[in-house]
Amino acid sequence: MDADAIRAAGIVWQSVTGWSEEPSRSAHVRTLEVRERRTHTVLDLDYRPMFWSSPQECRDVIEPQLERVTVAVGNLEECGVAVGESEPHRAADALLGAGVELAIVKMGPRGVLAATADDRVVVEPVKVTVMNGLGAGDAFGGALCHGLLAGWDLQRLIGFANAAGAIVASRLECSTAMPTTAEVEAAAAAGVVE
Repeated sequence: MDADAIRAAGIVWQSVTGWSEEPSRSAHVRTLEVRERRTHTVLDLDYRPMFWSSPQECRDVIEPQLERVTVAVGNLEECGVAVGESEPHRAADALLGAGVELAIVKMGPRGVLAATADDRVVVEPVKVTVMNGLGAGDAFGGALCHGLLAGWDLQRLIGFANAAGAIVASRLECSTAMPTTAEVEAAAAAGVVE
């Protein structure tokens, strides 16, 4: 493990799936220890039930680690597993209360809520005909990283990530479906994927 590279990285992104078994779990813990909660340390609350004995086991592992990350992102179910709250605003409050600086709650057809200690925005959903949901979360995450590194304000950041996910959901394939910046900006501005 290159501790200097982990500390210097603009973003470190971890997924809850990587915490489900050893030796991956220990590597994730060690990475967060080395990272020392630098900006932007992201935890994707990506809960996959097949990797855990129960939601409670996942929560027992993940909840104490939230104070080590600066950003947490998940859907309503994933927030419920991580912090015991699935109502969007209470989930965001619980994530902030656990120590994250930016809580992102994906609300499906109701859009996305993002909250910090000083700001809270809800981005409306982008209208889309879903062809395949595979990769939509990856597009959201990639776009989120792009906006975090660019230092965008919360509204632009979440609107851009939301539009990227919607575009990929509108396409049949996954890895080859990732949108260009221009496509994402157009969808975010229009509120619809054409």
